[in-house]
Order: sequence, then structure tokens, then C-alpha cells
Amino acid sequence: MKAKKKKCKGTGNAKGYGCGKETYHRVYGLGKMCGCYSDWLLNSPLGRIKLEKAKIKATKPRLELEKAIKDDKDRKRLPVVLAQTQIVFNKYIRLRDKNKPCISSGFPLGNYFDAGHLFSVKQYSGLRFNENNVHGQSIQQNRHEYGNFEDYLILVEGRIGKDALNELKQLAKEDKRNPKQWDINEVLEIKNKYQLKLKEL
Repeated sequence: MKAKKKKCKGTGNAKGYGCGKETYHRVYGLGKMCGCYSDWLLNSPLGRIKLEKAKIKATKPRLELEKAIKDDKDRKRLPVVLAQTQIVFNKYIRLRDKNKPCISSGFPLGNYFDAGHLFSVKQYSGLRFNENNVHGQSIQQNRHEYGNFEDYLILVEGRIGKDALNELKQLAKEDKRNPKQWDINEVLEIKNKYQLKLKEL
């Protein structure tokens, strides 16, 4: 059915507005084509409230979509950033321990050695960047003897002290029960921290 022309005269929240011209398309009695509805939206207190609500309603889905896209990108980037940060962290450990003996055998390390974890990255993700958990270790001990956990555990106490070792064991228990879920920004902060520490060595 064809719309009928009516005078532009505000009703409800828009009462008191309107130019009186006849128009087909109206909201709150105000003509859209004559600009009275736009004038009410922009220049009246109730109109501005309605306009602000409309903006929020229109913006929210876009912001939620942008956040979802960013979160998805961060999830995909996280393994890469973790690997990059591990390289920087391990380099720091090797430089820190270059004049110390192998943490699990007690023999001199030589020029080429690993940054060996007492509690492994695979099983204890939350301890992967814990300095007390990572020490210079020979390639043989770390890669071919699976870190030699028993001897590592004995010798590391002399390196970090009994209290620090007990704290490390407690952290390992907690991480085993509730594995660490890394946030990409947190990992990037750790990367930056160890890049700075490398410059200081």
C-alpha cells in the first residue's frame, strides 16, 4: 500500500520539532527528506541519546569481529613468538654459564653446549623461561641422555641453593596441575627483557 503524505510534526520524544511540510517518510512524525529528523537527532538531548545508542549498536559487532580476528592472529603467531623467545633466552643462559661446568655431569662445557631445562618445556611450559630451571648442559647430556634429570637435580642445588630449588619444585607441581597458557604480549615482553640482558653481558 502506498504511503500517505502527512505533515512533518514531531510525536513522542520528538514532540515540539517539525517544519509542517508534507512528507512521505517520517520517524517520530518528523520528515526524513526535509531534514527535521536529522535535526532532532543532532540537536535535541533525546535525539543525541538515540543517535549514540545507534552508534554503539552499529560499532559493537565490528569491534567484536576485529577482536576475534586479532585473537585468531595472536593464536597463530604464538608458537612462532615462543620459539623466537626461546632462542633469545637460551642464548642468554649459554652466555651466563659459559665458564661453568655442565649442570648434570660436572665436566667442563667447552665451546658448544645447550641450555638444558631441569623440568622440560614440553611437560612444564610455565618454567621454560625460569632462569633457575635452565642451565648450561652438554649436548650429550641434554639431547642423548634426555637431560640426565637425576644428576641434574643433585648438582643444581649447589648452583641455585636449597630454597630456590624447593621453590622450583613447587612451581613445577603447580604447572603440572594447571599448565601455563602463554599470552603473546607476555612472551614478547620476556623476549625484550632477554634481548636487553644479552646486551648487558
